Amino acid sequence: MGIRIKEQSAWRSQVLVTKALLQREFITRFGKYKLGVIWVFVDPLLSVLVIGVLLGPLIGRSTGEIPYAFFLLCGFMLLNLCTGSINASLGAINANQGLLVFKKVQPLDPFIARFIFQLLTVGSALVIFCLTAAWFGTFLSTDRLPEAAACIIITWLIGSGIGLCSGIAVIKFKELEKIISYAMRPMIFVSAVLFPIDSIPPEIAKYLLYNPLVHTIEYLRMTLFPIYKANNVNLYYPAAWALCSCVCGLMSYRNNRHFLTQR
Repeated sequence: MGIRIKEQSAWRSQVLVTKALLQREFITRFGKYKLGVIWVFVDPLLSVLVIGVLLGPLIGRSTGEIPYAFFLLCGFMLLNLCTGSINASLGAINANQGLLVFKKVQPLDPFIARFIFQLLTVGSALVIFCLTAAWFGTFLSTDRLPEAAACIIITWLIGSGIGLCSGIAVIKFKELEKIISYAMRPMIFVSAVLFPIDSIPPEIAKYLLYNPLVHTIEYLRMTLFPIYKANNVNLYYPAAWALCSCVCGLMSYRNNRHFLTQR
């Protein structure tokens, strides 16, 4: 009598594959460092420290009652959540090429695992930074936590959708990897990370507001600090960006899934 192997549902198989790829990501990213996952917190803190020392005396006054270090931290974490997802997607297929020989591992799975990895690491780091700031006496409002979570999720979806498109495009055109990497560099200057959008002249600010990250970053600051105000920002515009980018990413994957499988 043969042994019957219990068949698993498609959802259960997807969860197991994603979990395995996530574990692989954690080992690959942090296993070679002695500090391990602590680098998730050290990296943004070093950036805030350096920029805060250089620009704090010049820009810090325009942030009102918000400590400039935490003002920077909110911007850095959301920017990293978006651009980190895009950069992680560029090598998702090549880094996991050997796993695609398994029937249950689809080309979309490495993308999903890297996007979830980015959300878990950056999201948990932001939460811990907020709790630490509150512990040291910084007033953070908890009245609008759902809106703060929406800022994080929308930013992540924008990065994931664009990342999925970019990751597939890079496989077809290798030169795009360098172009996309260079295109990410000016984002820190045009996403209201270093300065409030209201401190920019209106004739320039109206163009920066086309960037959806300006809306999510400034809106997150308003949810955490009720005394902070930013004009002309909302979550409807970046939500539309998130929807369109995810739809474009999934359509791009569907149209190229056979190409990705047969590589």
